[in-house]
Amino acid sequence: MSRWLLALPLAIFGVGGIGLYILFIGQAGGAAVHENLLPELIGFCLEGFFLVGLLTFVQQLREMDRRRELWLSLRGALRDFLSHLDLAYLDADAEPATTRDLETQPKVVLRLMDSMQKMDLDTDTLVELKRAAISTLPMAQDLIDIAAQLSTGHMRWWIAIVESIKHLSEADTREEAERPIYAMLQHLSEFDALKT
Repeated sequence: MSRWLLALPLAIFGVGGIGLYILFIGQAGGAAVHENLLPELIGFCLEGFFLVGLLTFVQQLREMDRRRELWLSLRGALRDFLSHLDLAYLDADAEPATTRDLETQPKVVLRLMDSMQKMDLDTDTLVELKRAAISTLPMAQDLIDIAAQLSTGHMRWWIAIVESIKHLSEADTREEAERPIYAMLQHLSEFDALKT
């Protein structure tokens, strides 16, 4: 539901309540409408304002949770790639990144991009990444619809990620494999930068 449609009842109750209060304060005298009906209407507007505000707040929280779950399902689909890359660039005495960090932390992607610029991947890692690309490609293509539910920007970057996975799955040389891996990280970084 549009944010403006949710805000419209709030505006009606708020403006109505303020208008009735000004009318109540501004009119002097003891007319029955002034003494009985206006306070009732002001109370009605206040109750409506708070109830609609509360419902709007709950609705927005639910929408935020839903969008976060969609985002996590998309990021989770790339966990294998990030895990292989994380292990490939892991220092001898360092611990690998946690699954949660791989799925939620944009800084992991930036770190891996930096590592790829400084050091080449070994052949075993490239083979593992190609295998991951072949197995992940159908699922990544199916998730384009999920990305479209987030926003046009998310869908655009997800399609770019899927294209990179496709190129990696078809790669036959080191150069053909490294280029789409780095491109995928770049696209993922842009994807992460979008507001959910």
